[in-house]
Formats: sequence, structure tokens, C-alpha cells
Amino acid sequence: MRLSLMFFSGALEPSAADQYRTVLELAEFADREGFAGIWLPERHFSTFGAPFPNPVLLLAAVASRTERLTLRTGSLVATLHDPLRMAEDLAVLDNLCRGRLEVGFASGWSPDDFAFFPERYARRHALLFELIDQVRALWLGGPHDARSGDGEDIRVRALPRPVQQDLPVWIAATQSVETFRSAGRRGEGVLTHVLDGNLQKLTENIAAYRQEFAAAGRDPADGRVALMLHTFLGPDRDEVIDVVRDPYCDYLKTIAPLARGLATARNRSVDLDRLNARYLDEFVRAHFQRALDGRSLIGTVEDAQTTIKTVRELGVDEVACLLDFGLRGEQVRRQLPYLAELNESVAREPIRGSQR
Repeated sequence: MRLSLMFFSGALEPSAADQYRTVLELAEFADREGFAGIWLPERHFSTFGAPFPNPVLLLAAVASRTERLTLRTGSLVATLHDPLRMAEDLAVLDNLCRGRLEVGFASGWSPDDFAFFPERYARRHALLFELIDQVRALWLGGPHDARSGDGEDIRVRALPRPVQQDLPVWIAATQSVETFRSAGRRGEGVLTHVLDGNLQKLTENIAAYRQEFAAAGRDPADGRVALMLHTFLGPDRDEVIDVVRDPYCDYLKTIAPLARGLATARNRSVDLDRLNARYLDEFVRAHFQRALDGRSLIGTVEDAQTTIKTVRELGVDEVACLLDFGLRGEQVRRQLPYLAELNESVAREPIRGSQR
């Protein structure tokens, strides 16, 4: 089991410049304390996640401030990009970090994001794997069919050459078991979450992933499953909950489409657009209470250790500690000693192959 740091909403600081400074500061902390990696998202055209339109560009800055930390896009929306340009940009980043790059890919979900390639929206799920395959072929030095400005058919190769021989890939997967299966068949890692609170569904999806991984002739223990969990630690559980409750609930209200997904996944016909303020508040507070029950790293280090033990037994290899869910930068900094303590305790745990 490993721990990594993850960013999602970009709301730690009042300005983008201060947000980047804090991300770099936290990346240096993670590098110093031996965390597995750092995940940066891709967001477009919304105040939610506004500082993160380009994870590759920001990870280049992280590369200059770190030495050991694995740099991950979490996730690069492949369907919004030209594969040739992705291959070039990722190769530059792989050189800057000297081979510490791993790329999480996603298909995208918001129609507005597809202003770049509107014709791709309907086929985004199938197209995701086609684009990943093209990027991987270019990464290996293969030719890419294109057309020149003169209208001629040409074949080009992406430069510069990357440091790593192969591109380590993660697939963002939520509820669809088929996405887990596809990642398993392809031998790629899975980045997932448990925002709906359904640990049984998570267990089934991970099992399906490892079954496909094995069916493709690989050791299922070589598969990688990273689970995003909201994280805030302190010395006193009640005080931590008091600090986190309102920011967490306000944060959940800002992502109404995701909250609708939570309701749908739990088979509840809840139209959040029609809920009045009181019922919406009750809905998000109920979700917060559910998150406290073994579905987050909110509480003491001991609470987090218990949760990590639980998810490890479900087949999770790594917990991506989500830090920016309504909290301020100074609040996140206060938890760093406890986060370092948790990471040290997790690193000391023996690896038990029987867990999978």
C-alpha cells in the first residue's frame, strides 16, 4: 500500500498564482516524505477546478521542485486533445522529470468541455482507448498518419524521445465495471473513487479488474488500483470533523452533476435542482456522515489507518489523498505532520499477497 496526494477543485487559495505556489509546496512535502506520487486534474470553463486546465504544464513545474515523486495526470482528458500533441507534451515532461511520469487518462463527461472537439462527445468512451493506443504507439517511436498544410498525406514521429521505454497508464474509472474490465485486459492501472459510498460495488469492480488482468496472462497482483479518498487529519476526531464539515458540504454543493451521480448510483430518484436549500443541506450532510464511516481519511491517524486496512483488503494498492475539497491552504498545511505520520506507518506495513 502506498499513499499519494491528489488535487481536484483548485480552491485552496484565493488566486491561481497562490494556488500554484501551494501545490508546489505540497509536492515538495510529498517528495521529502516519500509519498508515491502526486495527481493533478484537467478542468475547463468552470470556477470549479479553474487553476487546472493543463496538468502537464503544472506538472512540469512540479518536476523542477522534486526528485523522487511520481508525477501523474489525474486525469488527462484524452478526448479533448490531438494524440500527436499529447505524445510530444508528455515526452517533454518525461524528460523534465527524468522518467517519473505516469499518465492517468479519462474520457470526459461535461458536454461543455468538448468545445475543443464537439464531434467527439458522443463517442468519448470508445474513443478514449483508441487515443491512448495512438499516444502509446507514438511514445514507442512509431509513425503517425497525418496531412500536411499542402494537403499531402504524410507520416510523422513525435519528438523528443521520452526517457521511459513504455508509458505507464492509469484509467479513470467510476461506476462502470466495463471500464475496470477494459483496464484489466489492457494491463493498465485504475484510478477510482467511492463517492457513492458503495464499498461492495468497489469490491466487485476491483475483482473484475483483476480477473481480466489475469485472463490476459498477467499476474493479477501486478495490477494497480488507486482509490481517491478525501483526507484531513488531526489529533482529535471531533475537532477535525468540526473543521471539515461545512467546507466539505459546501464543496459537494458546487459539483451538482457529481452529486446527481451519487444519487443515481444509490438508486435514489433525487433531482437536486428541485431540492430547496434545507433538503439539499440535509442531503450533503448525510453524504458527509457516510464519508466518515470508513470512506474517507477524515479524523485521526488511527482512524485513517483503520480505513486504509479496510480498503487494502478490498484490493486497493494506493490511496490518493484528496486535499482540496473546500479547505483553505493554511488548514491543509496544519495536517501535514499527521499525514507524514500516516504515510510512515503505511510504509512500515508488510505486503501480504493473500489480500488479493
